[in-house]
Amino acid sequence: MTRQFLERIVFKQIRYIKNEQQLKNKKTFRHGFPHQPTAIAFDPVQKLLAIGTKTGSLRLLGRPGVDVNIKHEGGAAVIQLEFLVNEGALISVTADDMITSIHLPLQSKWLYVGTERGNIHVLHIETFVLSGYVINWNKAIEVTVA
Repeated sequence: MTRQFLERIVFKQIRYIKNEQQLKNKKTFRHGFPHQPTAIAFDPVQKLLAIGTKTGSLRLLGRPGVDVNIKHEGGAAVIQLEFLVNEGALISVTADDMITSIHLPLQSKWLYVGTERGNIHVLHIETFVLSGYVINWNKAIEVTVA
């Protein structure tokens, strides 16, 4: 096909577009800070920044050329992010989970997971297996009935 022939085909197709809604735009690049950020984490060794949003997107930023966008299935808001420092792994908590908070002590292999019921479970991060250890909220604060 010659260039002139292709230009005529494109011109005919453009001429038949009646309104802007018939045009389909596709995003080719991202720039700037993500819209509606809800959580942030930083890996000081690998110098990676993770930003979670209200729509369930994660944006990972690093050296020049490192810019990755990931979307959670379901689109629930990201409420907390935690890097496994220098491991190349990121843990994210979304609003549709029963998890309300996580904490990973520095250089620890045990992740503390807080739930909606107020209990804290302990998870081994290398195997993602729960330990048998649970901190129950009512025993931690000694609730007594009067």
